[in-house]
Amino acid sequence: MVLSDPSQPLLSVPSTISNITLVHSESTSRRRNLAANSSTSINTDSATTTSATVTAPLSPPLTPDSPKANLSSEHNPLLPKTGKRRAIHDKAKRKQQQLTAGNGKGALSFMYRHQLDVPAMIMTTVFFSHFVLDLPVAERFLVLQNKDPETGLYSKAWTDLYFIGFWVVVFTFLRAFMRTFVLNPIAVYAGVKKEHNRNRFQEEGWVCMYYTISWCLGMSVLRQSPVWNNWTFWFKPEAFFEGYPHTRLPHSMLWYYYVQLAFWLQQVFVLQVEVPRKDFWALMAHHTVTLLLIGGSALSNFWRAGNAVFVVMDLSDIILAFSKAMKYLGVANRICDTSFACFMVSWLYTRHYLYGYILHAFMFTAYEMIPFELDIKQGKWYCRELAWLPIFGLALLQILMIYWFAMILRIVVKILKGESAEDDRSDDESDATLKS
Repeated sequence: MVLSDPSQPLLSVPSTISNITLVHSESTSRRRNLAANSSTSINTDSATTTSATVTAPLSPPLTPDSPKANLSSEHNPLLPKTGKRRAIHDKAKRKQQQLTAGNGKGALSFMYRHQLDVPAMIMTTVFFSHFVLDLPVAERFLVLQNKDPETGLYSKAWTDLYFIGFWVVVFTFLRAFMRTFVLNPIAVYAGVKKEHNRNRFQEEGWVCMYYTISWCLGMSVLRQSPVWNNWTFWFKPEAFFEGYPHTRLPHSMLWYYYVQLAFWLQQVFVLQVEVPRKDFWALMAHHTVTLLLIGGSALSNFWRAGNAVFVVMDLSDIILAFSKAMKYLGVANRICDTSFACFMVSWLYTRHYLYGYILHAFMFTAYEMIPFELDIKQGKWYCRELAWLPIFGLALLQILMIYWFAMILRIVVKILKGESAEDDRSDDESDATLKS
């Protein structure tokens, strides 16, 4: 008998069996080798066999694509340890496929199947209750409540949760409506045949439209505030903290802030139902940190700084979403690569240069301008015990952006090598063929 590894004990089998697949899992290196070459053939000679016969029934070799395969490298020797993250990614993808196929269960699956009709029913009920029945409670969903009649300014109140929740419903409806009746027909007309590319185009097209409107509104609000500087350097960092706490705000700023909060709440739902990307967990971390920063800044009355963060983050998202939408639409690589170059410049300027000044302002300027005092009734939340929270949140967001910038540099290297600009986070169509 000839074995591939002489250190292993000999096995003897009847002459009718010619091949046995051996799987070694003693070390990580062997797992990686076996992932590429999953089986080793062993030639046997019945004339030289002297040990006991193997009577266990033979089963086909386990592969990562087997329907009943355990996608964990601890139980599947053909899956390397480096595949753990991929296994989690594949599990999320199968879950998304169950949603699209209508096989999922629970509230998430129900909302996925009814992204148009249920929000439309809720919106119709609210509009009918307000404009026809004139119910006072319906007004809370549509209009900000806490207005000072003397100054015309608004302050936050618990009833604003109705307004925020209603806009979560509105964004769910708008996203589904634009994808179904606007963006999908455009993709079909442009000749996009692969369903994967059509779905990605719809996602990026919707994001591009939203961020374009959001950035324009945010810049309008910023220009009307004392924070505005000029078009070269958009804000004056010290103005974030002048007159703190800012408990009374113009209608435009409070409305814009709450709508942004509603959008990011709805994005958590979107992240669960869209085809997962390779950086799924980075995106989840980003959405979580973003929601905490928005909610925390609203609670602690740092509205001006929050407005600056919104516009700084949105600009590069517009260009990125446009570049990727054109890519999925099949536009020439020259246009996509040029758009990507503009995106990279805007990313460096806004998300590292301007954003760095916002982080610096909370680290040093706030410390110099705001006295430490915790008085919730007066809206003062800047004390020694809490002053580090906005710094931590902003720094964590910057770390995530540095991670994504590293991925951007990988794409730049591809372009310099003559390849096209591809989003490293996206999946190939062939990756979406996992069986549920």
